[in-house]
This record gives sequence, structure tokens and C-alpha cells, in this order.
Amino acid sequence: LSELLDLVRQNKEINEGMRAVLKAKVFEEVISLVLDIDKDGSFTIQDKEIDRLIIGMNLMDGVSFDEQRFREDLAECGGSVDEVIAMIKKMFESDEEYEEGTERTTSCTINVDEPENFFKKKRRESSIGNM
Repeated sequence: LSELLDLVRQNKEINEGMRAVLKAKVFEEVISLVLDIDKDGSFTIQDKEIDRLIIGMNLMDGVSFDEQRFREDLAECGGSVDEVIAMIKKMFESDEEYEEGTERTTSCTINVDEPENFFKKKRRESSIGNM
């Protein structure tokens, strides 16, 4: 029984590690997208660039967010690339990651699929591609 409990604990640790890696990977992809979207080099994300950012994020596997809230938060932060990146970082933080007594400063959260779901989708896609 203790061996089984140890395996369950190890599995939980592995899943938490995979979740953290997947979240960091998606965060990196979103930040790269923000930097790529600023084609005019103004270091601000506005108008059509916001639309392209949202389209790009919607195309990412395992990412979900409230598009309307995302737009509202972007409008409130002023659009500077530095502020947009800081805001997006806060959107990736879960409510549990906020310190007690600290309020969420964004109305939108960016959610990443659980690793099991993410990898199931990837396996399905690769098996379809191999047909």
C-alpha cells in the first residue's frame, strides 16, 4: 500500500512539473507573438495588432481565454509592449498564485489545458497526419 501511495505522490509531482512546463511554453509563445505582432516597431499593441494577437492566441493549442475581457484589459493597459507583457503574465497566474490580500488586476485569465488533454490532442493530430 505504501508503494502505491508513493507512486501516486510521484505521479502528482510529475503532473505538476508537466503543467508548469506547458504553462511556461505557452507563455513564451504568447510573448513571442506579442513581439512579432508589433510590425511597425512602435512598441505599442493597438488596433489591427490587437486583432492579430487574439487570432494568433486562438490558434494556439491548449489555450483558452475570454476574448472580450482580454480586449478590455489591453485597452486599460495602454498598449505599450512592456505593459502588455506584464499584463499577460498576470493573466497566466491562477487565483491560488495570488498572495493573500492581493487583488487580481486583470479581468481576463489565460488558461492552459491540463497536460493529459494537451498530449492526447497532439497524439490524435499526429496519428491523423500519418494516415
